Amino acid sequence: MDEHVCPLKTKLPLQLYWSTNSTHRNPECFREPEKFDPSRFEGAGPAPFAYVPFGGGPRMCPGKEYARLEILVFMHHIVKRFKWEKLLSNEKVVVNPLPIPQHGLPIRLYPHPPQVDVPA
Repeated sequence: MDEHVCPLKTKLPLQLYWSTNSTHRNPECFREPEKFDPSRFEGAGPAPFAYVPFGGGPRMCPGKEYARLEILVFMHHIVKRFKWEKLLSNEKVVVNPLPIPQHGLPIRLYPHPPQVDVPA
């Protein structure tokens, strides 16, 4: 391990902040990290602990599968019930420290007309 020297008046203990985004967008971990490429997860996929949206190892978030299921159900209902459009078509994404839409990604929802079931 490399040695690191702290300035003389550094307060201890040091607080280290690491964001998953810093790894997920690191070209040493992912070739062309800005490119949408789901195939990068096929086969052997990325190196262990390179992609960790819910943490990893013994301290992995116990709600990982619940969160995945919740967002799938939510998205299903939004897509089935509404047509939607972005209000800011060229909104930028800022990283501070996580990537978020600069203005919160405002959208307008238009309800689909109700479906009428016809008895067979």
